[in-house]
Amino acid sequence: MFLLRAACAQTCDNLVPHSLHPHDHIPHMNDFDSVPLEFFQDYPEPGVNFIDVGCIFDNPDHWRLAVDTLHAETEGLHFDFILAMDARGFMIAGALAYERKVGFAMARKAGKLPGKAISIDYQREYGSATIEIQPERIKGQRVLIVDDVLATGGTIEAAAALLRQLGKEVVGAAALFDIAFFKEKRALTMPIVTLRDV
Repeated sequence: MFLLRAACAQTCDNLVPHSLHPHDHIPHMNDFDSVPLEFFQDYPEPGVNFIDVGCIFDNPDHWRLAVDTLHAETEGLHFDFILAMDARGFMIAGALAYERKVGFAMARKAGKLPGKAISIDYQREYGSATIEIQPERIKGQRVLIVDDVLATGGTIEAAAALLRQLGKEVVGAAALFDIAFFKEKRALTMPIVTLRDV
């Protein structure tokens, strides 16, 4: 679901993960940088190159490496709950929540949650969208937002706005991949942890 300036089905090399705070960046490499990635051109619509994180999920070594690295990189955020973004963020957030022994809830597309939900409309890289959360599911006070890929930042900022409506503290957001094309185009209101630029 993400706009990339990359060739279809290529391996990305020489990519640098982020430090905890963008203004305090100390470049470092980890083994996750060597994991081969897959891209699909013109999916889900023309002009978009889609990074398929399924190539992380289907390999137990790559999956363990992703979870372990994200666990280590988010340690300084001191969160007590996770909000998982629809839909690939669910798997990543669930694994991280298990490792951290905290709960997590799902932010879903409109109409996918039962019972009481609050929603927000937002802009993403190729159109508008709506997400919803169930207020009663947000059990913690210091919340980390987790997704698979960070592009414009519109999705995580929308999620953060919903959490703040509920009086929650958004301690940051985490994702496996950061779309380098959008880095200079976004203004985010929270610390960001990503493991690899694409």
